[in-house]
Amino acid sequence: MISDIHNAALELSAQVLAAPNTAARAALLAAAVVEQLPDTACVIHRFVPDENGGEWTALAIAGYATLELASFPAPDRLISSLLTEARAVIFDGPALRREDYAHLHITRSLESLAYVPLLHQDEVLGTIEIVSFSEPLAPNELDELAPFVQLAVPAIVSGEEGERQRQELLDALHRMSQLYDLEKSLNSTLEFDDVTAMTPEKTLPMVDCQAVHLWLFDGAVLRLVATSGEDATVDRGLTQAPGEGYVADMAEAGEVLLIADAEDERLAQRNSAAPADGEIPLVRDALMVPLMQDEAEVGVLEAINKNGRPFNDDDEFFLLSIAETVSSALKNASLMHAERKLAILEALVKVSSEITSTLRLDRLLQIIVNSPQNVLPYELCAIALDSRGRLQLKAVSGMAKLPLGDAMVDRVEELVRWLSTQPEALHLRRHEAADSGLPPEVGRHFEETGHRALYSVPLNDDQGRLGVLIFESSEAEFLDVPHIEMIKILAGQATVAIRNALLYREVPLISLLEPLMQKRAALLRSTGRRRLAYAGMAAAIALFLIFCPLPMRVSGVAVIVPQRVITVAAPVDGNVEKVFAHEGQRVSAGEILGTLNDWQWRASLAAAEAKYQQALLAMEDDLAHSSPRAGADRSNVNYLRSEVVQARARFESAELRSPIAGIVVTPNLQNTAGEHLDAGAAFAQVLDLNAAEIQIAVPQRDAVLLQAGQTAGVKLDSYPQRTWHAPVNLVSPQATAGDGERMFFAEIAVPNGDAALHAGMSGRGKISIGYRPAGYVLLRNPALWVWQTLWNWIGW
Repeated sequence: MISDIHNAALELSAQVLAAPNTAARAALLAAAVVEQLPDTACVIHRFVPDENGGEWTALAIAGYATLELASFPAPDRLISSLLTEARAVIFDGPALRREDYAHLHITRSLESLAYVPLLHQDEVLGTIEIVSFSEPLAPNELDELAPFVQLAVPAIVSGEEGERQRQELLDALHRMSQLYDLEKSLNSTLEFDDVTAMTPEKTLPMVDCQAVHLWLFDGAVLRLVATSGEDATVDRGLTQAPGEGYVADMAEAGEVLLIADAEDERLAQRNSAAPADGEIPLVRDALMVPLMQDEAEVGVLEAINKNGRPFNDDDEFFLLSIAETVSSALKNASLMHAERKLAILEALVKVSSEITSTLRLDRLLQIIVNSPQNVLPYELCAIALDSRGRLQLKAVSGMAKLPLGDAMVDRVEELVRWLSTQPEALHLRRHEAADSGLPPEVGRHFEETGHRALYSVPLNDDQGRLGVLIFESSEAEFLDVPHIEMIKILAGQATVAIRNALLYREVPLISLLEPLMQKRAALLRSTGRRRLAYAGMAAAIALFLIFCPLPMRVSGVAVIVPQRVITVAAPVDGNVEKVFAHEGQRVSAGEILGTLNDWQWRASLAAAEAKYQQALLAMEDDLAHSSPRAGADRSNVNYLRSEVVQARARFESAELRSPIAGIVVTPNLQNTAGEHLDAGAAFAQVLDLNAAEIQIAVPQRDAVLLQAGQTAGVKLDSYPQRTWHAPVNLVSPQATAGDGERMFFAEIAVPNGDAALHAGMSGRGKISIGYRPAGYVLLRNPALWVWQTLWNWIGW
């Protein structure tokens, strides 16, 4: 027959198996002991051995007592006997001192204090501490607790094992989520510098150490390109070759290196570079893993000084997993960097071919300032040429001509005057609000234009200074090393091309007259029949010139003027709540680009409508009862109706709509969510795609032939296979100084629904004047030149 104690043990085992953790199981065991031994208190202690002798930790308590200390050292006068004899002991309560059970808080006097050991594989796992308050404990009473003791050991062991497995699983899931976050962060950009800077910053909290370093190969040596945390032994930019440090030696071997001994001589060599009185801890342990790409080592990821303990094999496996993600991100960024370099080289070849394809100075200058904008992220490019020792502004990007009195042109001319005193290339940047370290002229120029970076390179050859090429941007770091290299190459090619164009303009008139003199001499030496043939040919040519009509066209340089950009501004103060558009997106007229936080306007509209409905009901009631207040109620209703209209208008103004159809050109528009906009502040800009305006520069001698409505055809250098036709809308009434002569501009508007036309594109335009005699068409320009020359010589 099964005893009561065994029945209680069976019921307790079922409850223990259902308990979720060790503490809950220990609480059930302690409660069962107290139920078996009335008027007692029970504490379940767990023994944790260590190098100092171990420690007792309370898992649970039941009965008329509470804990003063949750843990205490193993060398205790009473409980230490369990570690040597491993048997139950009973102490007489009145003979004990209060210090013997100082870990307990009891308000009654105790009669007995007993300890029952919990043994697991002949080792002390813990103990059951029993405090009796009414009667002394007898050995047979402790023996009756044997089923509980036998149940306690596997219950605690299995509970701790389950908790350890759950903790390992949670740690594994946490590391997986960290790796996912790292991969997501590193793959969010293809900028090489951003990836290298982000790698140690993201890895440091994942590895939980003092510092993380990213070393990459620079030729045959390792260079520290990014770091996060504190380490007084290295600085960013430091290089190591094999034999100079354990990082380079590890990279040469290509295998994982774990140094867990703080006395290792390699760490001593590393720590010798730190200041003697530094506050930053020295390196006491280090873990390094190689970064591999396509079976080739590209660098090393290093972590130093694990927090709380040295690095172990688990940290090594985790850092290897991080290294795989970092290697993949570095490879993608490297491919993007190489592709960008290739695009720069292709653009440089294209610009070079355009520069060498013409000797016309005005056309050449427009190519130099406008063509590189596909690969160089500048906002303004200008070129100035030397004229008798002074620099004179000749061309600005996006401008076919330099308008007189334009504020931006005047600012650039002031900058050019200062640059005339600078013989070397300049790269000036302003990173902070103050322009400390910048020349006053440049600081003032930045304040007026809003730009934050300037790069100027002089154009020099063996004959001296030819001019200066200027690039500006509102981004301080708008140029990297490949961009600067391209600018230097472009400056060299531009110098040669401009010098050739200037020499071409200085060719004397004899180069045209000499072939005519040779033809005249040959005619005088010919026979009479040949002369008669020549006369007949001349008569035929004269008849052709007089009676044969030919289409007459006036041609000139065609440039697309800056297109109309509409700014969508916030009509009222508020925070941007949602953004529905992004840069480059096509939008239609009236389409919502974003919304402001409209809760206050919504509340105002609801309040106004409520007041209006209340006044309307009052007016109807007074009208129904023929009250004399009906007239005043009607005035109040009209007033509140206007308030509702105004509140609804304010509520609807929270929707930021595009007034035209076009393309959104505001960069990073989606990042403005949450920003505060004042009334009238710009939210986005939309480029009008209905039409693009093209200006055709016509010399003043041909301007008298132009009229609105004449048909014009334009072929741009960027689209040599396409021709745009449109009527002339306007002929400028005022001349503009050009390259050696004054020019008038004929404006045409062409459809640009596909957004193929961009401001600054140039080409050649022809305006059809109609049919004229062939002589008028072919000889008009030479005749005007001869007439003007003769008038200058002998006219009055």
